[in-house]
Order: sequence, then structure tokens, then C-alpha cells
Amino acid sequence: MSEVGHAVESRSLLNRLGESEVVSLGVLSGADLCALGATGHPVCWEALKGAWWRLDEKEREHLAEASALGMLHRELVEDLPAGRGVEALIGSASYQPGAELGFLLGARRSPALIIATHHESRTPAITYFQPQGVSAIVEEIPERVDNGMSGTPRNPLNVIFGYRLLTAAFAASELARWAMKPIPVTRYQPKAPRLICFFRRIEGWSPVSYQLAIQADGEKAHVDAPGISADLDTDGLSGLMTGVVAEWTDACGSSLSPDDCLGRVPGDDEAGVALVEHVAGG
Repeated sequence: MSEVGHAVESRSLLNRLGESEVVSLGVLSGADLCALGATGHPVCWEALKGAWWRLDEKEREHLAEASALGMLHRELVEDLPAGRGVEALIGSASYQPGAELGFLLGARRSPALIIATHHESRTPAITYFQPQGVSAIVEEIPERVDNGMSGTPRNPLNVIFGYRLLTAAFAASELARWAMKPIPVTRYQPKAPRLICFFRRIEGWSPVSYQLAIQADGEKAHVDAPGISADLDTDGLSGLMTGVVAEWTDACGSSLSPDDCLGRVPGDDEAGVALVEHVAGG
């Protein structure tokens, strides 16, 4: 893959997002992601990373070639000219990512902010990446790995990941909707909370993170975080998530210095408590 340098195309994507709340960025298989370097990104599903590195070099090359052709067919990449004469005969195939693929790769490779979600019955999780310098969010939605049926587990390399570009407000509403869903469990099985973790690493500084644990039944949600314990209805949870996402994306999407960012993101108990108390009416 050539280097991503689609500033004009990326701006066009953001302009399209300004006219709606969601822009589709396409779909990638687990093998596609690995061929594009996902195993070296800050967040990579461990099962996918393991499946890729268990292949030998020839198997990885074969999968990478198949992935490139598949992405070319789906118009996620463009085929670059192969040159002339001998160079055209012996040179490697070269592809350039389209705007959508370039944008999501940039967000995955060097995110300003990662919002990770998790609960016991689903792996891998839905993950959100904020690209550097903007408040837009790239959402990664994986297929369910299991469907409750017995048999051989699905190969992580064949799992499909869908990508969307979202406004920060829409990302907050998606997080609230996901967190409000009750988790189906069998009788007597303890119900794990849905976890939402905001994570940012600043060069030369300790990581800044903030995690919410949410138990919900579809109508009411109990939210726990350091120093926080609150019961919220659907509107309350939506308001809380909107506030938290706005705080983080505004700080991480700006050009603030590390000192300023650490002071503005809700990474301490006091800021989180203030948000919940505001939503819950004190």
C-alpha cells in the first residue's frame, strides 16, 4: 500500500458527514485488516492477531494477495500503474487506498482517542477511533463470532468488520443505545456489566483513561465509575454519554498541549461525578 495522502478526499468525507450523521466507509475481513497492518495498530483483537501470526509467510502472502484483489473489486483501493518495460514484468503490484479506506486506516493506526466497549458474551467488541485533529469518529462493528450453535469456532480471519464515520453526537447516541440493551444470560448466570472505556495516550505522558460500567434492563441503567453510582433512564443515559463523548472528543480533536488536554478530559473522579450529578439532577 502506498502512503495515505488524501487530504482533499478526507475533507470531502468530513463535508459529507456535515450533511448527515453517518457515512459508510466499507467492510473489511479480518484477513484484510491484517494485510493492512492491523496487528501493529494500538488496538487489535487478540484472537485475530494470533490467527494471522500462526500462518507461515507463504500463507500470509497468499491471503494478502487475495485481500488486495477483493478490496480492488470493492473499490476500496486503486491499482497504480506498474511502470514500463522490465519494471512492469518484475515489479510488485501496488495499490493506493481510496478516501474511505485511507481515513479509517489513519484513525486505527494513530487515533487521538479510542473508545472501547466490552461485555462477556461478545468478542471482538465494537470500537470507536477518533482521527487526529477532528471530532469525527470511526466506528468498527464486528460480526458476532458465535451464533450460539455448537461446532468449530469461526476463524477470526473470516470475521467481517463494518466501518462507519460518525459525528461525535451520533457516536454518543450509539453508545447509549448499546449500553441500555439488557445482556441475555441463562438462568443463574451472573450478568456482566457493559463496559465503555475512553483511552488516550499522549507521547511522553502516562495514559489517560476513564471507564463506565453499566447494568441495564432496557429501560433503566445503573452506572458505576470511580466515585460514581447513579440510576438513569434512557434520556439520562443518553445525556450522560453525550456529555462524556463531547468532553473527550473536543479535547482530543483540538491542538491543545498535553497539559491542557489532561486538564480538560474527564479523566478524574471529580469530573465524572459532576457529569453524572448534572444528568441525574443532583
